[in-house]
Amino acid sequence: DGSSLKGMQVVADTETNAEFEEVIARIGTGAAVRAQGELILSQGKGQKYEIKASQLEVIGECDETYPLQKKRHSLEFLRTIAHLRPRTNLIGAVSRVRSTLAQATHAFFAQEGFNYVQTPLITASDCEGAGEMFR
Repeated sequence: DGSSLKGMQVVADTETNAEFEEVIARIGTGAAVRAQGELILSQGKGQKYEIKASQLEVIGECDETYPLQKKRHSLEFLRTIAHLRPRTNLIGAVSRVRSTLAQATHAFFAQEGFNYVQTPLITASDCEGAGEMFR
């Protein structure tokens, strides 16, 4: 779900559930999957826990043209696909740190009795004649 750097391994036994084979064939890098099952201690290396799937569903498929693959991408490349940057580990981690810092800052000032006020932004951009207001 993007809430941590590490993924969660899902074990889908095709011998106990024949439907899993069809679902697994549709899963590629970037696909959105809903897995439901039991959280168990992992028998393999690399993770402490895994999900033993009782239900598995592909919510959104992704074909081979999806630009983010299982490798590191340069920041220059990520600038060309701005709409997918949050799905990378780097930008996701930065976003989580930024979110935590913003929440802590707001909580501190709220506890100290301050009010959070969002004032209008004054900018040099003149969109739809907005700059005329300040002349």
